[in-house]
Amino acid sequence: MAKPIRATPTLNGEEAIQFVKNILREEKRPSKARITTITTARSRYSRFSKIMKSVQG
Repeated sequence: MAKPIRATPTLNGEEAIQFVKNILREEKRPSKARITTITTARSRYSRFSKIMKSVQG
């Protein structure tokens, strides 16, 4: 039997502020790893979409 899903902890105070700062920093200057991951995902999605279109019709 599967384990129940735990609630995500709520961030408060300094921890919440630091989290938001990290998110904003990543949006302004994404890391190389994130750029690579997004590029790879888009490429794979594009190939998958072409295959699915050729199979469907």
